[in-house]
Amino acid sequence: MLLPQTTRSAGLLRDSWRTGLMFSDVLSGLLDDMPDDAFPGESPADVLIEMLTGSVRPVAEAAGAETVRASLALVGAMADKTMSDLRRALEIARARRC
Repeated sequence: MLLPQTTRSAGLLRDSWRTGLMFSDVLSGLLDDMPDDAFPGESPADVLIEMLTGSVRPVAEAAGAETVRASLALVGAMADKTMSDLRRALEIARARRC
């Protein structure tokens, strides 16, 4: 049986991963299907990110500035820890080959 903190961590990772993939899939699909002249003089990717930001903004504003800051810090720390652990695993694997 998973400990409650493990279950929460797994849920956080799973939901973050799914949301990131959804954002990526939606944006790349729209970019692929969009006519070249959809936004004359503007980067289509920038326009779509601005649209996505508009969708997320009400949720972030409802959560409040402190919650958004804490969420950004958490996401950043998750990325940093993941990269650090992966680099360390690579170092260990390389050391074992020698």
